[in-house]
Parts: sequence; structure tokens; C-alpha cells
Amino acid sequence: MTMNSVLRKAALGASLTILMVGFALAQSAPPQSPPAAQTITQRQIMEACRVEVSRDLRGPERREAMRQCVEKRRESAGLDRREDRRVGRESRRTEHRAQMQECRREFAEQKLTEKERRDAVEGCLAKKNPHFAKMVECRKQSEEKKLEHGSRAFHKAMRDCMGPRRG
Repeated sequence: MTMNSVLRKAALGASLTILMVGFALAQSAPPQSPPAAQTITQRQIMEACRVEVSRDLRGPERREAMRQCVEKRRESAGLDRREDRRVGRESRRTEHRAQMQECRREFAEQKLTEKERRDAVEGCLAKKNPHFAKMVECRKQSEEKKLEHGSRAFHKAMRDCMGPRRG
């Protein structure tokens, strides 16, 4: 026997041993929680769908395939349906508009320049809505880094600063 064949047999034996030990541990391990109880983020779902959806598809076909894949994965993970997210988003928008109008009325009669009024309304809204306050703070940090609004770097900095999305 050559040294090469001895090494191959040893590697094969070691890998079979590891495989058998893995099977034994998997059978004796306590049952894991169902997938719905595990925390899955939208970003993880999107990345899995990007891998799953064919690279041959382009344009509307790819978007539709991605949308279907994401919806299927969200439902299997026990996350809210598209309609539920839309209703939640609309209610948050309505609430935000009401708060904005209230803050605008508060500063409407005061003799302020446009920039002062905008800053005052923004501060008022930040006091009423902690999510908005966090967004304003993240935007200021991104602007301090001299990132251009609308650029990928700006959006990435905002996502990183804001943390996980809220419902």
C-alpha cells in the first residue's frame, strides 16, 4: 500500500465516523422549535430568494418570481401577509400625517423663516414619534459622512443605523 491510499482510507474512515456521530447526536437531541417560532428577517428571506430565483429571468418576470418566492417564504415562516402589512403601513402613514398636521398648526402663526419652521416641525414630530426621531438622527449621521442622498451608500448607512424594520 502506498502512502496516498493509506491517507485516503484514513480520511474516508474519519468522515464516516463524523457522519455517524452526527446522526447519533441528531437523534438524541431535543426537538427543535417549529420554523414559525424562529426569528427570520426580511433580509434573510430576500437573500434566500435571490439564490433560488433563476438568474436567466430579467425584468418583470424576475420581479414577479421574487415576489412570489418572498410571499411563500413569509407565509411558511408565519410572518404577516402582504395585505396585513399594507393595512399596517397605511395606518402608520395616517397617524404620521395627523401628527405632522398638528405640529404644522402649532408653528403656523409664528413668524419663522422656512428653515426655522421646518426644523421646529421636525423637532415637534420627533418628540411625538420615536421612530421618526431615530430616522432624523440617522440621516444627520449619514449627511455628516458626506453621503449623497439616494445613493446606495446612504441607504446602507440608514439601514445599518436604524436597525431592524418595525412591523
